[in-house]
Amino acid sequence: MKKLLIFLAVAALPAAAQWRRFGEQPRVQGFFGVGVANPINPIATQLDTGWSLSGGVGVSGRYLGVMFDANYTDMGINRETLHRIGAPRGDQRFWSVTVDPVFHVNRRGPVDFYLTGGAGLYSRITDFRLRFSGPYPDADLLYSDTVYKPGVNGGAGFAFNVGGYHNRVKVFAEARLHHMFIGRSGASYIPVTFGVRF
Repeated sequence: MKKLLIFLAVAALPAAAQWRRFGEQPRVQGFFGVGVANPINPIATQLDTGWSLSGGVGVSGRYLGVMFDANYTDMGINRETLHRIGAPRGDQRFWSVTVDPVFHVNRRGPVDFYLTGGAGLYSRITDFRLRFSGPYPDADLLYSDTVYKPGVNGGAGFAFNVGGYHNRVKVFAEARLHHMFIGRSGASYIPVTFGVRF
């Protein structure tokens, strides 16, 4: 996995070399957002809609940028699945750290449409609270399973300038598909994120 992250960072260097050609010196940018996350089949048959947090930092020119993104998504395991395995509660959490090139259509304008996508390290954490018989019958035993795999993501969003040209703060809304390479069909989900870019 360490080799994959090094490869992604090196692969982003040719894009960085093109920034001057687009007529604007790159500058440091960051973002933070929260939103809702929807699982996609086949995991949608087992999970409920959840929530997510996203954040990142990187550099961006007028049209091209590269971001180092982090995402955390929490989705509850649905009642049918919990009933089938005999657990009263459970959830599945995903986190990712990825390198994502970004293409901006109009970063300096009042509204910017952008495309982004990339790859990196993903983790899936599955927790169940299982009842057990004993001297304390109402007690819960936590079962947890954690898996690390590579994954990819891609999506699009809109960023809205909240001030003049010199104001670097923008509010944004984006939808991004995340896919973790696990099992035969993998695990996919779409966080719809609202937040601030600065």
